[in-house]
Amino acid sequence: MKIDIRELVDASGTFESDESVAFEDPAGSEVVAPCHVRVEYRQSPGSLQFNGTVATTLVTQCHRCLDAARQDVAGEFEVMVRRGEHAAEEGDDVVALPLHQCEIDLEPYVHEAVVLATPMLILCREDCRGLCPSCGVNWNRETCACRPSADSRWDALRK
Repeated sequence: MKIDIRELVDASGTFESDESVAFEDPAGSEVVAPCHVRVEYRQSPGSLQFNGTVATTLVTQCHRCLDAARQDVAGEFEVMVRRGEHAAEEGDDVVALPLHQCEIDLEPYVHEAVVLATPMLILCREDCRGLCPSCGVNWNRETCACRPSADSRWDALRK
């Protein structure tokens, strides 16, 4: 999502875009999420402030039972662009832009917002029971005859 700052003629404003963000979800699956990005900007002499929101719905596997799961994700980002004599300060959310350069790429900030807003555990439903570790039956749909294996280390406490 590259923005040509010469096109931002107003002191402040808003623009929206639809972007695709590819990342690895916490279970290790590659996910491509279609995101809606809304960015508000505010200009002042020598700097430009971007405040963005990102919204998407992830379609991936449930981390307990491996069925399809959908998860709404919403994240935010902030970027300060400094130009000219103000460009000396640079950090994670501050970008120094040389005077001859007129484009800023917001894609890394959109990507980071989605990744940070994605929960570590994505479930098909809140009460998902998962899979049987012995036979692999999905406990949400059926039960199995497997018995939980007893851990011999707890025998002394059972007595």
